Amino acid sequence: MDDHGIEDHPDLMDPEWQRHAEKEAWVGLRATRRRARVRTWVTLSVAGLVALAAAGIAVYLARRPDSSSGVPAAPAATTATTTTTTGSAPTELPDYAHVDLTRPFDKTPAQNWAEGIAGLKTAPAAKVGSFSAAQVAQAEDQVKKAITAAHLDHGTLDGHHPDAYLALFAPDARTDLQSGVQGYVTYLADGYHLLPVAPRLNGTLTVQPGKTGELVLHVSYVVAYAFDPGTQSIEGPSDIEPFVRVEADYIERIGNSWAPASRGLWLEAYHAFDTNIACSASKSGFLMPEFGEPSFDGPSVSPDPGRYDPAKPVPTKGNCGE
Repeated sequence: MDDHGIEDHPDLMDPEWQRHAEKEAWVGLRATRRRARVRTWVTLSVAGLVALAAAGIAVYLARRPDSSSGVPAAPAATTATTTTTTGSAPTELPDYAHVDLTRPFDKTPAQNWAEGIAGLKTAPAAKVGSFSAAQVAQAEDQVKKAITAAHLDHGTLDGHHPDAYLALFAPDARTDLQSGVQGYVTYLADGYHLLPVAPRLNGTLTVQPGKTGELVLHVSYVVAYAFDPGTQSIEGPSDIEPFVRVEADYIERIGNSWAPASRGLWLEAYHAFDTNIACSASKSGFLMPEFGEPSFDGPSVSPDPGRYDPAKPVPTKGNCGE
């Protein structure tokens, strides 16, 4: 009788075969570990707020500690500048691949995206309806600042302070936003930090006339983050790179048809989808990379191009139990 078990078979002892088997086993495991969270938020009707403002009910808000101008002072979250890589980028985020932590977005969907808000594409400002090109440009700039404050600002990401974001909106609009602000901004989970590489962004901003005295600014974008794994062993980009996909409508209210406290920026609708995340943190409203939660028993989320492509519809099914 042979004293050797199957584990001593010569074929199984071959180093090349072992590497291949390890990779295949890992890929099979990762197929059950994809995590995604759907967030759909729609602001309340503004009609009641406008009526309250007209009736003279004032809304008092704390001043921002860093400025009285209402403009976010902190720049986009970045400590080092990297260049984009030429060549075609994959449409899916690899589960198993080498990651260069100095260029973590290489060979990912974000490979050729611009850093920060520079990735949001807009047409040259032009007259829209009754609004001048200058008014349109100012409204576009306000939306860009809102996206920066929501997803790229260190005070928001690491400090969990939404002041810079809220300060950009009309006073009456802030009442709605304050109660659920964590649904519209990105807070990194405590103890998790980004690599010294700027987040990448890809998206578009379009403008069209709305109701009397309104501009509608529609945005569709994806933000890619690269977390520092520290001493944690990682097997591919999906371990450290969550993607936040957003579709939203901002409204800019201009002119004397609006009460003074209602003039300015409003958030009309917001739909977000977070993928390659840790579900435990996301349920509390925080962004944590997959390596923060190595075990996951939820159902696999099906591939959907809208996760990484802002030209595609936002996915509607997550697997974080929400």
